Amino acid sequence: MRWTVVVPGGLLPYPIAADVLAGAATPWLAQALARAQAEPAIRFDAGGATHLSWLWRQFGGDGGPVTAPYALRALDADAEPGVQCWHVDPVHFAFARDHLLVTPLDDPPAPPEEAVLAAHLQAALDELAGEAGPRLHRRRGHWLLTLARPWSLRATPLEGALGQPAHEHWPQGPDAGLWRRLLTEVQMRWHEERSLEEPEANGSRRTNALWLHGGGTWAELPAKPYAAVADADPVLRGWALAAGLPREALRDDGEIPPRGDAVSIARDLLVPAQFEAWGQWLDRLAQLEASLRALQRACFAAGYEEVALALCGRREVRVARLRRGDAWKLWRRAPLAPLFAEQA
Repeated sequence: MRWTVVVPGGLLPYPIAADVLAGAATPWLAQALARAQAEPAIRFDAGGATHLSWLWRQFGGDGGPVTAPYALRALDADAEPGVQCWHVDPVHFAFARDHLLVTPLDDPPAPPEEAVLAAHLQAALDELAGEAGPRLHRRRGHWLLTLARPWSLRATPLEGALGQPAHEHWPQGPDAGLWRRLLTEVQMRWHEERSLEEPEANGSRRTNALWLHGGGTWAELPAKPYAAVADADPVLRGWALAAGLPREALRDDGEIPPRGDAVSIARDLLVPAQFEAWGQWLDRLAQLEASLRALQRACFAAGYEEVALALCGRREVRVARLRRGDAWKLWRRAPLAPLFAEQA
């Protein structure tokens, strides 16, 4: 049995990998990976989120990853499967010199504020795009939009756009202008709603924009690469359900399934990598080392033979396999930097 841990943000740009990792305080991880078996890197198109592209391919998905309709079905078993669905994630646009930077929120909006913001979004949708039959779904902090008449758009996943200039990743396609008008209208409504409130305290990053991405319609997926998902991520859970896994195969974060291959996502490194905050990246790597070491012990005690790390960069994914008995393979001495580096 194998446990696969997908690590977005796990690969560093080639020119700086050695310098960054020289400051790593991760002796166990360095030793484990020195004796691991690493596969050649798989390359993906730039501008996306490679961990999603890699997982989508594992489930037999075609083209770019479709995420929103699967997340909705995972969060709501009664959701209508035949309509187009998009993520409309609340984000913060921060000013950075001559552009707007896509940044995550410091904290999710409180329920009363979330309800008001969502009501303004639904009102703008009804006014400007009513013929599409828009309906906003809020499930456990996730905002998803279903449309009876599909939009024709190409969009960057939020996790690929974080830390990037917003204008470089605006949705493209025939309906892109409609989305821009909708976003502007929503932002104006939100600004008016907050005009009587106190200014943002301490520069906190509150919701001032939405990121549209992951759109498509639900369809069964042809491959079933895992017997269990040990992660709360609704996209990953939705893909597993579409591949034929029963809901009882969806486990809580870190829960060890008794049998069959399992998968989870460790997002510790994603945001620091997207913002190129390498000091924070190293701190998070040390935290990740502790959790991976505990997971490996638990997996081997439960009968698993392997923990596979799918290290994901901006364009590449490299899988390193930590197998039972690797500690005795003293002839393996792979250096850490090339394993964590994307190709030049």
